[in-house]
Amino acid sequence: MHETPSTIAETYTAKTAEPTRKRRPNWKALLFVVVFFVLLLVAGFLQSPLSAVTTIDVKGNHAIRYEEIVRASGITKGMSFWRISETKAADAILKAYPVVQTADIQVSWTGNVVIAVAEKAVSGTLVGQDGFYSILQDGTVLEKTTKPSDSMPLITMENLPPIKAGEVVQDANVQALAKQIPEVERNTLDQISEVRIPAKGPWQVFMRDKFEVRVPELQFAVKMNAYQKFRNSLPADTPPGVLNLLESNYLQEYKSTAKKEGE
Repeated sequence: MHETPSTIAETYTAKTAEPTRKRRPNWKALLFVVVFFVLLLVAGFLQSPLSAVTTIDVKGNHAIRYEEIVRASGITKGMSFWRISETKAADAILKAYPVVQTADIQVSWTGNVVIAVAEKAVSGTLVGQDGFYSILQDGTVLEKTTKPSDSMPLITMENLPPIKAGEVVQDANVQALAKQIPEVERNTLDQISEVRIPAKGPWQVFMRDKFEVRVPELQFAVKMNAYQKFRNSLPADTPPGVLNLLESNYLQEYKSTAKKEGE
């Protein structure tokens, strides 16, 4: 039996009835285009003012001025914040200023840089042969000045050790005193004008009210924290004298013919 040949209409209908195959997108080419434009945007951002440092804030500084900390960090307004190394900038601050205990630097995408520092406690002013040196609680002395601070006690010694700015004073008595001064109650500390370390014997503490206090070596903080209670037990009209806070506490009047030390 012979099959009847298909007509032109049937042949066209059969071809159009076949499902058309969808063309798959070239994902590799698309990814390349996206990456290319992203890199263009990043490069443009890096070169634009949007990546520049606009503000620099310093927090926690007291002894060191804002300008000094910023200068030591090497960070300037207008520089790209992508060039900032937080670790290197913090290390530069610590190296330049021994009074700084810690330095932390945060950089935001808005161009704001925050430098947060924590300063070591300043114990007093060590009197050297050629000037005055602020001394930190860890015994490190700062740069020499020609005028002592009015808010901290003077520290004088009969046998003065070598003093070099930026280094710890190599003397056990000075190190012990510097460590203990911040441990004294603030209301008592404000009354102290000078602490003298003799070659031998009790330390001498000269108060602003003309009294002299003598405390055992290396026991400055403990004895001076007990000072106020003993001082308040004396009559208000008690003339200045020597308050001995040694094995027992007692008041010794100044000798009328002797010049009072510390005046």
